[in-house]
Parts: sequence; C-alpha cells; structure tokens
Amino acid sequence: MRLDCKNLDCPKPVIKTKEVYESLGDDDILDVELNSFSSVENVKRFAQKQGIYFEVKPKIKGVTTITLVKGYKCELESKKRDKSFLTLIVGSIISAFLASTCCLAPFLFLVFGVSMSSLSFLQVLAPYSIYFSLFAVALITYLWYDYFMRRKEKLLCETWLSKNYKFLLSLGTFLVIIFITYPYWVNYLLE
Repeated sequence: MRLDCKNLDCPKPVIKTKEVYESLGDDDILDVELNSFSSVENVKRFAQKQGIYFEVKPKIKGVTTITLVKGYKCELESKKRDKSFLTLIVGSIISAFLASTCCLAPFLFLVFGVSMSSLSFLQVLAPYSIYFSLFAVALITYLWYDYFMRRKEKLLCETWLSKNYKFLLSLGTFLVIIFITYPYWVNYLLE
C-alpha cells in the first residue's frame, strides 16, 4: 500500500502513517512518501519506537520513501540476532586462542619477563589445536556468509550492533587470524 504524505505539516505525516499502519494486516507493507527532512525523521522515530521493521529508500526527485512492514517486531529479532552474533564471534576468538595455547606461555614469558608456569596446563590442548582452528575458521566463515546474505535483506532494525556489524566482524576475523597463525610466525618475530 502506498501513502502520500508529501507537503504535509508535522505531525500529520506521522498521524496518517500510524492510522494506515494500524489498519494493515500482518505481513502487509506500507510505503510512505515524504518530502521533508523532519517528516522523514519523525516517521523513522515512530517506526523505531513501535519496533517496526522499516527501510528508508534514497530520495528520488526529492521524495523519500519509507517502507514499513507489519507483523515483525524489531526488538525481539534484533536482540536474538545480536546475542547470536556475539556468541559466535566470541566463540571463534576463544577457539582460535585455544588453538594457539601451545606456544602462549613462552611468548608471554618473553614479552612480560615473568614466569608463566601457571599456564603450562594449556599444553594439554596442543594436540587439539587443529580442531580449535577449524572450528574458529568455520564460525568466522559462517558469520561472513550470514553478513552478506543478510545484507541483501533491506529491512533491518537499527541497533548499535547492526550499525557496527562489519567492523566487529572484521576485528574478530583479524584476531582469529592472529591467534591461529601465531605459532607459525612467532619464531620469525622472536629471532
């Protein structure tokens, strides 16, 4: 359904959007056409506060279109995705860290100059480092795949994590690469 709210004074675009949105059935889509910055911001704020999935399409001939989808709640979906992402990225970093534990104690001794004999128990994990490495790579690969597949979905809820997803995923990938490759390049660094 298309709603023309061009050239309306505030708060009329938000009021009309709310009225029409409430009359929609589940899974219906409402395209709201606006041509003023304040109207666009007000409708976006309304959608965010109500937990509505929305997409802001770029201006075409001075008109911004906001697409609202009824039947989806942002808060629950976003929190679930955020927890899932954080769990997987932390899991991949921990797994990569465990993969590098065979050489960690000597490196910490060289860097900090103190005995790290308390970390000697980590030698037990050395035979499993390939499994930890594969697990970390699999998690990072899945997260990048998920990022590119979800990027095709234009309907996103704006959360701090969704805005910084690519940065955090890149940082996590960098840490995983450092931890996994650490036993191989540390010898060159220490020589």
